[in-house]
Amino acid sequence: MSAEIESLSTDLNSRRPGRGASPMLVALAALGLLLAAYAHWRIGHYDARYDRLRNQIADLRGVQDRLGGRLQSLAADLESSRATWRNELRGLREVPAQVNELGRSVEELRTRTESPQRAWVRAEALYLLELAERRLELEGDVETAIVAAESADARLATLDDPGLREVRAKLSGEIAALRAVLLPDLADVMSRIDRLEGAVPGLPVIGMPVSEVRRTRPEPAMEGALQRAWRRVSQAARDLVTLRRIEPATARLVTQEEDLLRRQHLELLLFSARIAAMRPDGAAFGQSLRAAGAWMGQYFDTARPEVAAALEDIAALGEVNIDPDLPSVGEARRLLQSVIRGSASAP
Repeated sequence: MSAEIESLSTDLNSRRPGRGASPMLVALAALGLLLAAYAHWRIGHYDARYDRLRNQIADLRGVQDRLGGRLQSLAADLESSRATWRNELRGLREVPAQVNELGRSVEELRTRTESPQRAWVRAEALYLLELAERRLELEGDVETAIVAAESADARLATLDDPGLREVRAKLSGEIAALRAVLLPDLADVMSRIDRLEGAVPGLPVIGMPVSEVRRTRPEPAMEGALQRAWRRVSQAARDLVTLRRIEPATARLVTQEEDLLRRQHLELLLFSARIAAMRPDGAAFGQSLRAAGAWMGQYFDTARPEVAAALEDIAALGEVNIDPDLPSVGEARRLLQSVIRGSASAP
């Protein structure tokens, strides 16, 4: 027990101040030194970073100064460009007026250069329309009228003139009306009349010819005088008496002159039908064919097949409309004349 008391007293004495260093203080001092060293390192690190930041700031200020100078230069250039643009815009404001004036000048020059050509084309189209109307009214020539009207329309189409639209519209209607006309086959009509005219000399007439023209055979070259005399006497004896069966319908005697007159009159009637078809004249054509049929029925033997066939051909020809109704044209021509007069009166 006393020993323990001594050891405690010894420990207390040793812990009294002034007697040896305390480990806690040493640890605190070491920690303080470490903290001071770390703080010094951190301060040095911050100083280095601060120096770098200050250098960067100085660099940025230099860049800013350069950018400021560049911006001033750009501002001066922009102001100069603006001034140039303003001048150019003032010049561009005058361009539309100059373009309009130039367009008017070009249009005037074009009018002066195209005016003679336009007048010539219009005059040519007017002549073609007058030709078509004249051919249609005077001769009924529908095909020529169509060709002339189409040629006039083609000439007017080359002008591209808005003032001619109504004229071309009327002209298109007239051309369509002309194309709708049913034209007769004139070539077929003429060929059928040719066949009838060719058959006229062989058609039998009503009656008995007084005498027939005989073809004498050529005399032999080496025939003697006695032989010639005997041949002529024999021919005269045979011609003295002729026996022929006579039907009641053909009991009338017909001289050669009367026979020839009948055939020539029929040919003249067919020829007048041909002329009427060529004109064409429908009334004269029908009248000539009716007269030819009546003449054949009166003076030709209708019981014979060739006469009956000829009468059927004449009746078939009479049904052909050689002169169809023609449309009224001329409105396009009158409109074109008014356009030409209006252009001539315009300044």
